[in-house]
Amino acid sequence: MDVRSSAPTACLLAWLAAVLAWGGGAQAEPAAPAGATEAALNTYLDAVPACIDVGAEEINISGVGIAAITVNIVLDSLVSLTEEAGTNPTVWQGQTYHVREKALAGLDATFQQAQQKGIMVSAILLVGNHPGVLAHPAAEPSGRYAMPNLISTKSVDFYGSILNMMAQRWARPHGLHGRVHHWIMHNDVDAGAEWTNAGNLPAVVYLDLYQRSMRMMDLIVRQYDPNARTFISLTHHWAEAGNPRWYGSRQMLELLAKFCRAEGDFPWAVAFHPYPQDLTNPRIWQDKQATFSIASKKITPRNLEVLDAYMHQAAMRYRGELRPVHLAKNGFNSVDYSEEELSAQAASMAMAWKKVQALETLRVWHYHNWADNRNEFGLRIGLRRFSDDQTDPLGRKPVWHLYQALATPGEEVACAPLLPVVGIGSWNEALHKGSMD
Repeated sequence: MDVRSSAPTACLLAWLAAVLAWGGGAQAEPAAPAGATEAALNTYLDAVPACIDVGAEEINISGVGIAAITVNIVLDSLVSLTEEAGTNPTVWQGQTYHVREKALAGLDATFQQAQQKGIMVSAILLVGNHPGVLAHPAAEPSGRYAMPNLISTKSVDFYGSILNMMAQRWARPHGLHGRVHHWIMHNDVDAGAEWTNAGNLPAVVYLDLYQRSMRMMDLIVRQYDPNARTFISLTHHWAEAGNPRWYGSRQMLELLAKFCRAEGDFPWAVAFHPYPQDLTNPRIWQDKQATFSIASKKITPRNLEVLDAYMHQAAMRYRGELRPVHLAKNGFNSVDYSEEELSAQAASMAMAWKKVQALETLRVWHYHNWADNRNEFGLRIGLRRFSDDQTDPLGRKPVWHLYQALATPGEEVACAPLLPVVGIGSWNEALHKGSMD
């Protein structure tokens, strides 16, 4: 589907079971917890890496047309403080660092492939949670990833050298090594204890660290690409945090805006993950915790109007202009392959898409996952069936055909049969037009 600057883009989120890790090796996909609760499922789903496998055919096999992707980059894998086999020296601000050429070459191939296909790339920047210079010294071992260490001069210099190396390589207009257009800073920062750990900190202290990381990338990358943006990454937990150690997405946005008023604004944007309230149930019209109120517990596809209204506020704008929101990781489960469940999966995608089209700040939808995966704790969240399905391996589900039709002349024909599944007569009925409490 074509990338359009003024309209939302339907996108497929291609994925791998491994992501670049420390030393350029592979990090195995985490096992889903036995007897997982809804909260555990939410945590697990975000653990699945999101990236292109250059050696595989996810882009082509999806068959639906891809306009944008996200790619995970674990920063520790790219640069070393000391010389190693296969590294080349690079100098930044008078200090010499050592670039792992094999790791960069793999990412070059990914970004070049995307560039050849006209695909917009957003890189998700992650810091490995292990002792060293790059990770925050108070990061707890329970966190999957860490906040970068922004309280040590040596660490800030090292972190800055990695950001500059990436921007210099992938943000230049010539695209010699491929292009990265936007930069998602870390993952699910409102659930920092799980995803971007810096220890047990008050929200304002934690967000201060985070906004420093965002500002560093903003200042560095826009030297090479003035149109690049840094994105804050948030879960669907909105006014309520969802966990005693988490912060809630709304509070993170409020604090970021306050820091910008105090220290100077910059053109950050939002990468939001509005999964359904219950990941096992695709029927978003049943999400009772997703209300049409700024105080809603969650923001799911049912109440995306809340996020759009919130981002329309003057306090959330950049120099009077709306900040873009990318719905950076989303998908709907089919409990099984029965006609009823497959229809519910497709109907939820249709309803979500109609909302995205109607809401001004929502620019991109990334779908997770391109195919069902046995390691996702029984979820069937993909556009295609399991690769080892007994009757139709990688068979196209109804949601696949729907997704292919979105943003094309065939969209209305594909969406219309799904209206009775939602229980409405027109897609206009799915849109909330009242006030927000």
